[in-house]
Amino acid sequence: MLKSSCHCGAVQIEISELPERLIQCTCSICRRYAALWGHLTRKTATVSFSPGTASAYMWNDKIIEFYHCNICGCVTHYEGIEKTQDERLSVNFRMFPPRELEGIEVRVFDGADTWKLLDE
Repeated sequence: MLKSSCHCGAVQIEISELPERLIQCTCSICRRYAALWGHLTRKTATVSFSPGTASAYMWNDKIIEFYHCNICGCVTHYEGIEKTQDERLSVNFRMFPPRELEGIEVRVFDGADTWKLLDE
C-alpha cells in the first residue's frame, strides 16, 4: 500500500497498486493544475479528508469534480459525480514523492483539441 497526502497532510491518499501509466493532460484545467494523473478505481485507491477540509470544483458539463485541499491548496484528485465502486478515481501523482514515480510511463493526452494520446 502506497500512502501520500497533500502538502499539509489534510487530504490522505492510499493506493494498492500503481497505474500502468500516468497522464499529463493538455486541457484548459489540467494544464493549469500541472497535474500528473494516475487513473485508478475506488477498489485500488482511497482519498480521505475531514469534512470541510477539501472542496470540489466542477465546470462545463458538471460531471467531474476536481478536489483541492482547503488548507494548502493542492489539487489532489478528481472523480465523476457518480460515486460507484467501479468508477474511475484519478489521483494527482504530484502528491507522491518523485521516487515513487520512477519507472512509470508518462503519456501526454491532448484534452485541449484532439482527445487523443499525442505520443502514439
